[in-house]
Amino acid sequence: MVDLNLLRLVPILAKEKNVTRAAQKANLSQSAFSHALNRLREQLKDEMFIRTRNGMEPTPYAAMMIPVIEGALSKLDTATRGPSHFDPARDAHTFYLGAVDYFEFMFMPVLTAKFKTAAPNVRLSVDILSETIKVERVEKGQLDAFIGVENVQHIPHYFNKHRLISDHFVAIASQDRTDLPDQLTLKHLVSEAQIHLPAVSSGADHIDGWLLSQHLYRPLATVVQSYAVGGRVAVATGYLMCVPFRIAQELANMLPLRIMALPEGAPSYDLLLLTHRLYDYQPAVQWLINELKTARI
Repeated sequence: MVDLNLLRLVPILAKEKNVTRAAQKANLSQSAFSHALNRLREQLKDEMFIRTRNGMEPTPYAAMMIPVIEGALSKLDTATRGPSHFDPARDAHTFYLGAVDYFEFMFMPVLTAKFKTAAPNVRLSVDILSETIKVERVEKGQLDAFIGVENVQHIPHYFNKHRLISDHFVAIASQDRTDLPDQLTLKHLVSEAQIHLPAVSSGADHIDGWLLSQHLYRPLATVVQSYAVGGRVAVATGYLMCVPFRIAQELANMLPLRIMALPEGAPSYDLLLLTHRLYDYQPAVQWLINELKTARI
């Protein structure tokens, strides 16, 4: 097998046409360069370079090899240089994310507005898919990250976990529901018909799990797939809906809804950014992680 360290000397000598200058360019002594050239001649069974009045000229075999060697060395240099730099102000890039509705509802307006000026060629593409599909796609490199919820889903150990935001649950209902107090009791939760938005696609839910730990259940009148739809249904029906507080504030700004506190001991809502250790070392993904973690919601 040919020593790759010897091959890198071929393009240098072809350009310099002089062993002394080529040795200086390669940071070798003249004798070391000449010795290396002789070793290469033996290994390839070709003279490689012949001394002429114009200097050291490559043989036809060496001339054929030079562009191949240069191309290979260029690829090796690129591969060993590490991940390429990412400039959000100039580079065009689409990030593919799997996410829960909370992220799309709360983060997307803020991030899109920021990227409009700070990263004009960067796009976010969000899929609201089942957790199993999201995890599989992140593992395959098809999604850059997965925004999930703490304590209601299994997170493989080979994912890096970044906490994005912590929220607490409240209840919303139509402003017409003046019969309800500002702070609900457990009795309200187990007797009032409610709108349900599962925290994850499996149906696991913070409120249901909390009530179940007390051997209690709540009556679910309907299931929706987004907070925006849930808010509209609450206005139309008078049903309760348990949502994170920041979501409730946004919905109450858009719809005639009132916000009520839940009983003491209600669970928190913790949003997590999950990235795979195989891919999240990349400069572009590192930039995205920082943008998500520092977003002001």
